[in-house]
Amino acid sequence: MIDFRSLPGRFDFYFLRHGESEGNSARLIQGRGDYPLSEAGREQARRTAGWFTGRRIGRLLSSPLARAGETARILADRLGLAEVELREELNELDTGLFTGLSVEQIRRRHPEAWRSFQRESWEGVPGAERIAGLMARAERLWELLAGSAVPGQATLCVTHSGIMQWVLKATLGCRTWMPVVPMGNCGICRFSVDNRREGEPLGHYAEWSLINYQPFGDGRRDGHLFLKP
Repeated sequence: MIDFRSLPGRFDFYFLRHGESEGNSARLIQGRGDYPLSEAGREQARRTAGWFTGRRIGRLLSSPLARAGETARILADRLGLAEVELREELNELDTGLFTGLSVEQIRRRHPEAWRSFQRESWEGVPGAERIAGLMARAERLWELLAGSAVPGQATLCVTHSGIMQWVLKATLGCRTWMPVVPMGNCGICRFSVDNRREGEPLGHYAEWSLINYQPFGDGRRDGHLFLKP
């Protein structure tokens, strides 16, 4: 579990799932498969960029996959940020044998692996990324973010629904797949740290104040397999 008490001051860390991709639209398990945004995803990103205007975003990081990078560049243009930092820590979880397949195809081609997935989530899928690696990756990300945070500036990370589960869990010390937090396209999460409070022994406060908030309000969900282990 990450100890945020060493951060001096107030900090906001935003995490954004990418907009709808062509893989989402086709209802595929994407994992590390590289799919561009759909036109609906580009519109989601443009509308979400408006929500971030005025929120002091000083640093923008992204997964290296195309659907996240394109979302991040749309935001960068709107927010006047010259750089998008690509970070492997923000990459989607590796979905192994299921990558690039629909649920229907998985059930037909890999029935035993599908049954294992129902029992064990991604721990039961050949070639998929395991809990230990995901948690370690999320902790590395938090070390990077906390170690380079600038007072008065917010940090925004564009990422994926799978690894977002572990970004959340790393702050809570939770090392199991369940519960799973639904995460829609362009769903926003905000983690705030405030070590300026007076009158308390540690003067420390941290909270998740947004989880899967979608500012465009059309209620779209992609029904990703990840949500139904």
